[in-house]
Amino acid sequence: MAINHRWLMQWSYDAIQTLYSEAPYRLSRSGRAFPPWHYFLELTRRCNLRCMMCQYSTFLEGVALAEQDAGELTTEEWKTVIDQTGRFSFLTFTGGEPLLRKDFPELLEYASRRTRTHLVSNAVLLDEAMAQRFVQLAPKRAGGRGLNFIGVSLEGPPDFHDEIRRRKGAFSKAAAGLQELRQYRSAAKKNCPYIHITTVIQARNVDVLPQMPRITAELGGDVLNLVTETRMHDLPGLGDVSPGKWRAEDVDWPRIPYDDLRQALEETDREAQRHGVELRMPRMPREELLRYYSDQVDVKDYRCRNPWNTVFIGRTGDVYPCWLMKIGNVREQPLKVIWNDKKARGFRRGCRTGLFPLCPGCCHIEYKGAEDRNKGDQAN
Repeated sequence: MAINHRWLMQWSYDAIQTLYSEAPYRLSRSGRAFPPWHYFLELTRRCNLRCMMCQYSTFLEGVALAEQDAGELTTEEWKTVIDQTGRFSFLTFTGGEPLLRKDFPELLEYASRRTRTHLVSNAVLLDEAMAQRFVQLAPKRAGGRGLNFIGVSLEGPPDFHDEIRRRKGAFSKAAAGLQELRQYRSAAKKNCPYIHITTVIQARNVDVLPQMPRITAELGGDVLNLVTETRMHDLPGLGDVSPGKWRAEDVDWPRIPYDDLRQALEETDREAQRHGVELRMPRMPREELLRYYSDQVDVKDYRCRNPWNTVFIGRTGDVYPCWLMKIGNVREQPLKVIWNDKKARGFRRGCRTGLFPLCPGCCHIEYKGAEDRNKGDQAN
């Protein structure tokens, strides 16, 4: 029987995340954790698009273009950060649009020769030379050292996608880049980098969601990944003030009529099966996903191990176990010191007590399930 390496990699990722953090999450009353396993490196918040649902729209529209790169970590500073990551870790390069940084190819190569890497991009700037280099940096199969995955964000068919992106030709440029990538990957006889198409579930595109499996198949994507829309980044001072300050009513939650979303998701399921596309959904039961967009989910039904295994490093060096709380800066302290310092440990203890009103919709929280809700979370 042939091994589905995509499924195996996803299963392995989920299992590692859970097992790696289980002991400190359950047993460490002080809030200490093992070194992080998954690192998100936000190279920049600059972007060549102006997406309607972007979590950084306030920054992109409110900061002058000439000033948007102010304070970003330099090439050498990012290399110093990469040197502090574990050899068996997983590094995601994200933004903004990472390809806007002229040193991105250098940083990707530096990290890919050390550990497993992943890029999230709109692919508008993905040209032939870059596609060829990405394939050279990829392992033959998922799990090896190098560029394992490339995530490309698409919101619907061409004209619709361009409208949401506020740029004519954005879809066609991304499609051309993916074609180059697939051709070089095929010539190299590699499975990697796997391509996942990521679509944000939103009121604007709910009617075209069922078209996404076909589009993914036509573009040669390996996986269609549907994710929730979140609005926490709209809040001023996020990460700098106590997350306990915010209430659910402070957030402009995304809303989609229950029956409209239910029907769209059912049709998307059928189309994914029809086109042979692997469909990944948010980590919650379907009914919870519908509730998130039509009413409000109860954070008591969820837990989060993310602060025990994942770290976010912002463009200016700020460090977060979650975007809700800044715990330090890599320009001031080594990452390993920040990770288990007083502020980080305090945040983890708070997460064990219960999640925050801003947490619904986050792709890192886990649904406890009926059994856990009935017996209660022993960690609490």
